[in-house]
Amino acid sequence: MINRRTEEPKNRRTKKAITGRQKGLRVIVDKFFCFLVFTFLVSFYLSGCAYTTSGISYPEKNIYIAPVLNKISITDESRTQSNYWTFPILLENTFTNNLINKFNVDGHFKVAADKDTSDSLNLSCVINNYAKETLRYSDSDDVVEERLRLTAHIKVIGGNGKPLIEKDVVGEATYFLSGPKQKSETTAQGELIDDTARRILEAVAEEW
Repeated sequence: MINRRTEEPKNRRTKKAITGRQKGLRVIVDKFFCFLVFTFLVSFYLSGCAYTTSGISYPEKNIYIAPVLNKISITDESRTQSNYWTFPILLENTFTNNLINKFNVDGHFKVAADKDTSDSLNLSCVINNYAKETLRYSDSDDVVEERLRLTAHIKVIGGNGKPLIEKDVVGEATYFLSGPKQKSETTAQGELIDDTARRILEAVAEEW
C-alpha cells in the first residue's frame, strides 16, 4: 500500500525546489536584459557625440568654407635673400580644395555653397606662414631630413553671427632628401597641406 502522507511532503518539497530554480533563472534573465539595454544606451550616446563626450553641440548642420587667403609676406627679408623659404604656387587654392574635401568625407557637416544662411557655420582661414627647417645632417654636413610647417589662422562664426572659434592651427610634414625613405619636397608639401586641413577639421569637429 502506498503511504500518501509520506509522498505529499516530498511532492511539496519538489515543487518548491522547482519554483526556486525558476525564480533564480528569471532573476538572471532580467539582469542580463537590463545589461543589454544599458549597453545599447551607452553605445548610442557615444556614437552621437562622435569626436568627444564633453563638447558642445552646434545647432547648425551645414558649414560654409570661404576661399583660403594667403597672407605670407613675400617681402620678408629672409625670403628675399634666399629661396630657402619658397612655398608652393597657388597654395591657397590647393588648401581650399583639400579643406572642403576633408569636411565632405567627414560628414558631420554638409558643405554649403552659400554663406548667407542662418543654418550654416562660416569657416574662414588665412595662411600666415610657411616654414622649412633642417632636422638632420649627414656626417659630411649634407641635409638629410627636413620639416615643413604651415600656420593658418581660422575663425568659425555661427549662423547667428556669434564667433565660436578663433585660433591658430599648425600643420607639419617631414621628409628625407636621400635614402630608402626619400621623397620630393613637392610630395611633402602635399602631405603638409593635408595635415593642416585635417587639423582644422578636428579643431571644428571636436566642439561638435
